[in-house]
Amino acid sequence: MNNNSSGFFHRLKAKIKPIHQRWRRVNKKFHLLKWIMVVVLMLILCLSTYLTYMAKTAHVDNLESSLSKTTEIFDVNNKKAGELYAQKGTYVKLNRISSNIPKAVLSTEDRNFYHEYGFSVKGTARAVLLLIKNKLLGRDYISGGGSTLTQQLVKNAYLSQEQTFSRKLKELFLSIQVENDYSKHQILTMYLNNAYFGNGVWGVQDASQKYFGKDASQLNAAESAVLAGMLTSPSAFNPIDHPKAARERRNVVLQLMVENNQLTQSQADYYKATPITLNDTYVRKDGYKYPYYFDSVIDEAIDKYGLTESEIMNKGYRIYTNLNQNQQAAMQQNFDNNLLFPANAADGTQVQAASIAVSPSSGGVSAVVGGRGQHVFRGFNRANQIKRQPGSTMKPLAVYTPALQAGYKYDSSLVDKKNHMDQINIRQRTMIISTKAVCQCMKL
Repeated sequence: MNNNSSGFFHRLKAKIKPIHQRWRRVNKKFHLLKWIMVVVLMLILCLSTYLTYMAKTAHVDNLESSLSKTTEIFDVNNKKAGELYAQKGTYVKLNRISSNIPKAVLSTEDRNFYHEYGFSVKGTARAVLLLIKNKLLGRDYISGGGSTLTQQLVKNAYLSQEQTFSRKLKELFLSIQVENDYSKHQILTMYLNNAYFGNGVWGVQDASQKYFGKDASQLNAAESAVLAGMLTSPSAFNPIDHPKAARERRNVVLQLMVENNQLTQSQADYYKATPITLNDTYVRKDGYKYPYYFDSVIDEAIDKYGLTESEIMNKGYRIYTNLNQNQQAAMQQNFDNNLLFPANAADGTQVQAASIAVSPSSGGVSAVVGGRGQHVFRGFNRANQIKRQPGSTMKPLAVYTPALQAGYKYDSSLVDKKNHMDQINIRQRTMIISTKAVCQCMKL
């Protein structure tokens, strides 16, 4: 066996030796190794320059403001009409959060949070090794990689959830920029308020209300461990849907707190023996008061200003519109009144309608309702998306307004008789320029 192995390596060395000698001659003549190093260094420099520029122009100095504020919509009188928000909960300062929550979260997610500058060298190296491994196995993603708390915040605020090395690089440079602009306390506050805790709840304050019926400032170590345990997988470890898994995960977090010197073993054992007592007092806030109007505002912001839906909903913009809240509320109330519409079809299909109110003085849209029944967020809006002939709705614009401008009065009439024009018979019918005529006129 040893002779076979020795013979194999001898033959392999014999084959490699001429290749190595040829490489040495070529390298000596053309300095290939030096050029390869120069090219590699240039690529690293270009990539670093691009990522640094991307991080500098991401406006991370506005991150805290965008996370803590909701986008507000104002009406024609500059009065607040409603709010747009997604992936946001009630934002609270760190001094209104129980100290048990940061202890549990840092013990679980990032023990070196206060000793690193936005990224972990070990975590980044692990991500590189995992990428190489996955590439060799034909997978185009990173299967894990020890992101710091700052990196998780950056990923949720700026980046997608895809597991790729390019996203990891962007995440790293953005994290460094966040560390440049904010203190550790500010970063921790933003993270705790931006984390997802399952069941449509974001942030520790709303999560505390959802699962325990308390403010975030009142949670004990066991309750804090439940929330911290959910960060890895909110759907799998939330105590409402998976009480057994949530309790097991809570006990793991409590033990991690012991290892991180945040609890004694006796304290952890005591909390492990306690049940998870649920109490849901969370009330979802709804500032989307005028759904079809707000849908139209979002659509226009996307089409006209190139913003994304996520940016509009989460960046804390102040949007000023021509909305008349009285007209909008009255229009919505009328559309909700079934007595004003024909009965539903035999199969229950609801009669549909839509309406737009426009200010004659400014041309601004003051009210919009795009349909009846259950509203779907940014769904089909019959008021401005329907494609069909306008029918008689064009008559005030195409017939009656030009007639009035030409000198006709509201009670003027035309003779009802046949005329011959270029061998084409045209029968004129009486047309009364009145409000009633707009609805009940005779068609030409």
